[in-house]
Amino acid sequence: MNMPSSARTANQVAMAVALKSNKLTAAYFAASILGLMAIITISHWAGEFIRVSLPKNDSPLSRTFISIARAVRGFLLLKIPGFTNIGHACVFLLYLGINITLMFQNLHGHLPGNFAKRMGWITACNLSLVVFLALKNTPLSILTSYSYERLNILHQTAGYCIIVCAMLHAITYLVTLSREDLLQVMLAQNQIMGIVAGSTLLVNLTTVLIVRRISYEAFYVTHVTLFMLLIIALGFHRPFLSGRAIYIFIFTASIWTLDRIIRFCKIGWFAFGNTASVVPLQHAGVRIELSRSPKRAVPGSHVFLWIPKIRATETHPFTVVSTNPLGLVVSAQDGFTKDLLLFASQNPGTKLRASCDGPYGTLPKFFNFDHIILIAGGSGASFTIGVALDVVRRASSSIKMPIIHFIWVIRERKQQSWFAKELVELNASALVLVTIHVTCPTVSTVSKPAIDKLSEDEGPQTPADYEIPSLPRSKIEVDSDMEKGNAKSEAVIHSRSHYSLNSGIPVIPGRPATASKINEIVDSTESSDSIIVAACGPEGLMQVVRQAVASVMSSGRRNLSLHCEKFGC
Repeated sequence: MNMPSSARTANQVAMAVALKSNKLTAAYFAASILGLMAIITISHWAGEFIRVSLPKNDSPLSRTFISIARAVRGFLLLKIPGFTNIGHACVFLLYLGINITLMFQNLHGHLPGNFAKRMGWITACNLSLVVFLALKNTPLSILTSYSYERLNILHQTAGYCIIVCAMLHAITYLVTLSREDLLQVMLAQNQIMGIVAGSTLLVNLTTVLIVRRISYEAFYVTHVTLFMLLIIALGFHRPFLSGRAIYIFIFTASIWTLDRIIRFCKIGWFAFGNTASVVPLQHAGVRIELSRSPKRAVPGSHVFLWIPKIRATETHPFTVVSTNPLGLVVSAQDGFTKDLLLFASQNPGTKLRASCDGPYGTLPKFFNFDHIILIAGGSGASFTIGVALDVVRRASSSIKMPIIHFIWVIRERKQQSWFAKELVELNASALVLVTIHVTCPTVSTVSKPAIDKLSEDEGPQTPADYEIPSLPRSKIEVDSDMEKGNAKSEAVIHSRSHYSLNSGIPVIPGRPATASKINEIVDSTESSDSIIVAACGPEGLMQVVRQAVASVMSSGRRNLSLHCEKFGC
């Protein structure tokens, strides 16, 4: 039966009003997210100003302001259940508030059909945000010093929001059609493509929760493939330019494609005349040196390595240990790294055709600090070794250089060989205090009960693991070279009992009491000194570092900064 003309007119007017409201919702979403990014940007630069400029003003007002700022930063670093820290929780709540507000803003009667369409628009807006946060070449790295890997936690949060909104969109839309006896509309091509898009999101969720834990490489390929399918399906779901939603999908696809083109061009450029030599290391390590590398690469940043002989269609991120030539140290786990280790073991020193994309990652200006505390677990030393070497090699007698406290936690003694030359160079520098902790020592001078105790670390690494105190001095052998009385050795001997596997390098059995060590170093500095703690390693170690730094910050007794080289820090 035909709808009366007056009813059709009223329906058209209602649809026009709803479309206008939804377009405004998209504009409000963009403005709100830009505002949130502005808050993060301002907070970052305000923190830098407080750290660098205000300490130069010794007025009572300045000191009070600095104490308050440090207490606030310490509070924001505190761990709370479900989040990395309170600061991340605040960003999440602001983001959630934006989405919930826009879900119901100017909804015109709160009808299920209107709510369903609004959920569709919110889904489209969040899709653009998810892609923007995943860009390797993101402008946020310039504005906030947060590169893509540090934005990954926001990328994941927005991804979950997309799935929730998309499911609400589908459910409320089906309920509306069922009430009006119009379910046959779902047989239209654009609606079928909507079903495809929704199914793609659910499959993607499955890969995130299951496949990612089993095989990251399989997850990544599936993730990217499903994203491309999702964009195509959404384009056919809302193909009309008059509906305006298609513009959001075009924008999303464009920024993703542009980022891929930039990365492809980098890979292509550095592929010309480039080779990588691969050398196996003890304890499943591989050292790689590239003959050509990006000029902007600095130790501590990372590049995406491409070696077609190992995996022709894959690139993998690795931290830069040194430049000229660009050096990487890889800890073999599974997939690409496992195949790389196998090839290197069978063909040590072989040069392979290779290229790289990068560098990526944003690093603090370590030279601006008086003390640098570098803490690494396992292969995380690729980052801390690179940072320490960069500072040491740029050392100048004309300016004050920072003191570096280098702490490395490894499972077995063999892992020291990964950075044998680098450790010797660091230990020879008057700027560096090197300490290595071996969680599974095999030195005969350590008593059997102690070895049995230390062997228990084969299980999961938790924050408590990094608070095990050092073994008593009577249980361990002290290297005679460390008893010669130089200032550097005295500083280390005073704070720890130790033995040495390499002459002059203190090595301690067991996991370090990380929080106590940080507090010990901080308390040994002057109140006016600026200190940065930079860490890279397993999550258990990272949690201890964050909490220790938060405690110092909240007390206000030192000018302390934190940099975690790990996703979500």
